[in-house]
Amino acid sequence: MYAAAHARRPRPQRIPGGRPCSHPPRGVIDENDALRERNRAKIAGFDVRYVARWSFDFQREEIFRREQYRFETDAPAPFIVDCGANIGMATLYFKSLYPDATVLAFEPDPAAFACLQENAHQVSDVRVVNAALAPRDGPVDFFYDETDPASLRMSIVRERMPKQSRTVEGVRLSRFLDREVDFLKRDVEAAELVVLRDLADTGRLSLVQQMLIEYHHHIPRTDDALSGLLSLLEDHGFGYQLEARLDRPLPRERTQDVRVYGYLKG
Repeated sequence: MYAAAHARRPRPQRIPGGRPCSHPPRGVIDENDALRERNRAKIAGFDVRYVARWSFDFQREEIFRREQYRFETDAPAPFIVDCGANIGMATLYFKSLYPDATVLAFEPDPAAFACLQENAHQVSDVRVVNAALAPRDGPVDFFYDETDPASLRMSIVRERMPKQSRTVEGVRLSRFLDREVDFLKRDVEAAELVVLRDLADTGRLSLVQQMLIEYHHHIPRTDDALSGLLSLLEDHGFGYQLEARLDRPLPRERTQDVRVYGYLKG
């Protein structure tokens, strides 16, 4: 996840059978000291519980102010899958964007999941799953930093978070998809290709209409595998747009976040 350039957005439009698809309210409404002391803030009409203030501020900027997950659909009640939900900021954003949406959210970290579970109780039609997305069902190692609770870099890939580890439940995303997915958000910290291959191998990738993948390039540092992800998309009928930042002087073998927007071609 990273800060993207602020792009011009289309005018709000009415979705068939639903409410106007207008921009959600921006910014934190109530920032008083009492809320801060309880690790809480109000944003877009939601009472949000968080673990770490810096992480909440970052997600508020990226998700609610820059609207990095904003998408359009004709579905009046879209089905949205939030992979790597953390405390649920994207889940709440999706529900503010499409109030009648059904959201399926995955998060393996216990502290982040506790917040996700509580935050999701404010809205209807949200299912939360306390598990990591993995190539097979069963226990997996999950890497985290005890000095950075609910970090946005926690991962089942050691190189992404080479700190402490715990065992969590691992599940294949394909098990949960039996209907058309209007939007799939994947920010699973260096496990993106694992999830995509699972969907491709089980024939579930064809259910996905749109997706946004936060691809973490050069994890491991010498691993150049972006072409594998793009080839999978191309082979299964997807078009895509790419967004990334590149530092100066030009770096080599440096971790780079690449945002891949994929869409199933007509």
